[in-house]
Amino acid sequence: MKVLYVSSNGGIHDYRFLKKLVNDYEVLFLHYAAGEIIDEIDKLDNLQIISKRPAFRSMPLISERAHFRNVVKEFKPDIIHTGYVWQVGILAANSGFHPHLSMPWGSDILTEPDKSYFRRKLVQKVMETCDHVQCDAEFVKQKIIRDYNQPEENITVFPWGIDLELFSRSDKAAARSSLKLEGDKFVILFNRYFEPVYGVNYLLDAYREFASDKDDVMMLMLSDGTGKNDVLKFITEKGLDEKIQLIGRVPNHELPAFLNAADVYVSPSLSDGTSLSLLEAMACGTGLIVTDVPAIMEWVNNENGMIVEKGSAAGIKAALEEYYINRELANTHGARNIQIAKEHADWNKNYLKLKEIYAKLTK
Repeated sequence: MKVLYVSSNGGIHDYRFLKKLVNDYEVLFLHYAAGEIIDEIDKLDNLQIISKRPAFRSMPLISERAHFRNVVKEFKPDIIHTGYVWQVGILAANSGFHPHLSMPWGSDILTEPDKSYFRRKLVQKVMETCDHVQCDAEFVKQKIIRDYNQPEENITVFPWGIDLELFSRSDKAAARSSLKLEGDKFVILFNRYFEPVYGVNYLLDAYREFASDKDDVMMLMLSDGTGKNDVLKFITEKGLDEKIQLIGRVPNHELPAFLNAADVYVSPSLSDGTSLSLLEAMACGTGLIVTDVPAIMEWVNNENGMIVEKGSAAGIKAALEEYYINRELANTHGARNIQIAKEHADWNKNYLKLKEIYAKLTK
């Protein structure tokens, strides 16, 4: 079977899919984005790649319609699988090709359609014309049914999942030693992008208050994004240089060491689907502080983490204080998280559901 996999990203999420797909199908990765494809994708064997920068950075649908049709004509796929609905899903919708599997990433369904009438109409067309929708959270599924009249039987929900051989519990002291972190520090990890939707400003305000009277705390920020300069400015102006390490994005194979070194993972998102960085933290047994975003609450409750009101720096600070005072609570929550990840976030198992969708759509 020939799969045309289309994305406007080219990052770690695409790598997760492509790494599996190339073992079972003939795959062409069609990449429309201003940024570069990560090295992990470039190094995959048996993967054909066409990478094209759209003339309009965030609008491949306007500038690349003819290019997309030519790729389809030459490759002759059996199925088209698109990620990010209104940017590249619309290319498949406009091409008239079937079967088309649409894969919302989260914000393209949850928040982007509300930013403009134009984007909403694009999403509407994709939802009306695609043959099936694959999403990662029940909350996203219900929104698609409610807002876009997609029949429930045309939607499959499964978390994208993670590599449990890579992301697993290891010795905390050894992980900290490898990263040159002091062994007795209370370590907090932030691993989302510096974008407004991920609420980093609320975390920074909370952490500044939390750390003001403590010398044994450290926050690791494995992040990048449009807000990076604002974060740097905040760290400098508030005198937090000794209590925050701004590390930037790290290769996937290096992430487990950071997660195992941390006591607590914090995700202050204002909107979200199923966060893979959350699942990775769970698999490594960290304590969790998350916001009351519906898709995230499908994974976290009071038995395996702390849920705070989104947009509440005070809530984040209170949760940090509780974990700081009761270190054993983080261990208890972490042990539960490892079990949840094994049961529900194993990408080797969840990927089989994608193969079932492909088989159903191409029979």
